[in-house]
Amino acid sequence: MDLSPEQLRFIEAVRKPKHHRREIQLQKRFNGIPRAEQLDTLLYIFTHSNNYGDQQDCSRFLPDLVSDCDYALEELLMQIAPTWNLSVEELPDFLADVYGAERVVNTSKSLATQHPDDSYERRSLGAIAWWLKRRCPDGG
Repeated sequence: MDLSPEQLRFIEAVRKPKHHRREIQLQKRFNGIPRAEQLDTLLYIFTHSNNYGDQQDCSRFLPDLVSDCDYALEELLMQIAPTWNLSVEELPDFLADVYGAERVVNTSKSLATQHPDDSYERRSLGAIAWWLKRRCPDGG
């Protein structure tokens, strides 16, 4: 994926150390990215960094992009599984808002079986289901 200058500026701002005007700077940089590229920019962080701070900072922008997500769920889960930081619960919540909690849980569990028991991908997909169990009528 080739990133635009606006996307690169946002990613650079995410990776900088925290400072007192950081949230304002991140919002400004994010707003400078064309709407059609915003979700891809956030997903770039989730697929290229396991850093909790980076992913947590990006996750605050996810709720505004629920209607912009047109990826196939299976494809998206397979992309994020190797690098998603398991402590960033906003990503599973975003997925549930887009695709429905039960569908995300069922798909995550199904995809997890395609990976070895001790793999990060299996653990990641299981954690997505775990985060969403409270949102499923049957408890996931």
